[in-house]
Amino acid sequence: MQAEIKLRFSELICLLLIILSLAGCTSTTSENNIPLIFKYETANQVSYVKALWSPQKGTMEVSKEPVLSYSASLPIIAVHWESPDNATIFTREDISTTSQVKPNGTTVNIVSLANSLPSYYEPSVAYTTTQVIYASEVAEEETTISKITASNMQQYQIDNGTFLGLGATDETAYVLVGKHNPYKLPETATVVQPATMSIILDIINPDGSITTKTVTDSYDASMLVLPEINIPFAAGSFYFGGFRLDVTAQQPKLIQTTSITKGFETISTATKLPQFEFYEEGSFPTYTKYGDYLVCIGQTIGPTELTIAAFKNGALSGFSLLTPYTMIRPIPENAQNTTIYTYDSNAKQLKAYSIETPVQVIVPDSP
Repeated sequence: MQAEIKLRFSELICLLLIILSLAGCTSTTSENNIPLIFKYETANQVSYVKALWSPQKGTMEVSKEPVLSYSASLPIIAVHWESPDNATIFTREDISTTSQVKPNGTTVNIVSLANSLPSYYEPSVAYTTTQVIYASEVAEEETTISKITASNMQQYQIDNGTFLGLGATDETAYVLVGKHNPYKLPETATVVQPATMSIILDIINPDGSITTKTVTDSYDASMLVLPEINIPFAAGSFYFGGFRLDVTAQQPKLIQTTSITKGFETISTATKLPQFEFYEEGSFPTYTKYGDYLVCIGQTIGPTELTIAAFKNGALSGFSLLTPYTMIRPIPENAQNTTIYTYDSNAKQLKAYSIETPVQVIVPDSP
């Protein structure tokens, strides 16, 4: 009897080890996947569909039903995805999740700005958090930054340059501006000196005070001719032009993102489209930190594709291309369906998936 009991106990131990091993494998697999949110719009409805992408394997599992949907007529200003299953909806008026907003497996928090947002003011949203909308109102000589919560709206005047981008961590907001430098005549008639600008970081502290730091005084000023600029911000850094700017550094400076630039060069070999600079098209890709990944989404090699690239420890882990794709809204009839082509880090095509073309691809914040 004792031998039989010991045998059964050892079997239980083995079974427990197998279960733990499988749990560990599941955890590892989950960590290697990146959730994506595909946004769709029609004249009557806005909906969000969740996908799960493995950069290494090239798999893209797209849900068949929306995880969130609502009427296009609702006064919704912005939606912030704090995790794959949690979203915050900012509205101009009070609305209900029972009939007007339809979550399907998604936890929704509705933040009404009815008590803080003036009826005449239409915010141009530059950045969102789970509780705050940051809006930018760009004028010729200055930019007004509005911090809008359910209880109040605070405004700050930034008058030392042209608005370039905005981000926030905790209760601190970071505003990037560019200031034209006086043009210097070339030393010889044959040498053309490019126009330069100073890049300045304005830090809006929790107490409302503003700290100003000059990052560089010799950056190419060509992007200042664009009508709208919003340089992407993720995990405490701005990303643009092959550089990263860590806003939390005591003396912020531009740090070359050589490995990311190399990753984009690899991506450009996946098609015959010529690579172009983001700001030549008037838009910047988004960057989001999810787990160990830095995910970039934007048009990186041509106007008829959308790139979703995942970087880990600075190196390219894998990428996907949606083509055909267009930034024209509403999406033209000939581009309403697209194919997602997935690639490994060496630009070898792995898989292909046919889907309806989304108007936006979103990476939620890390859980």
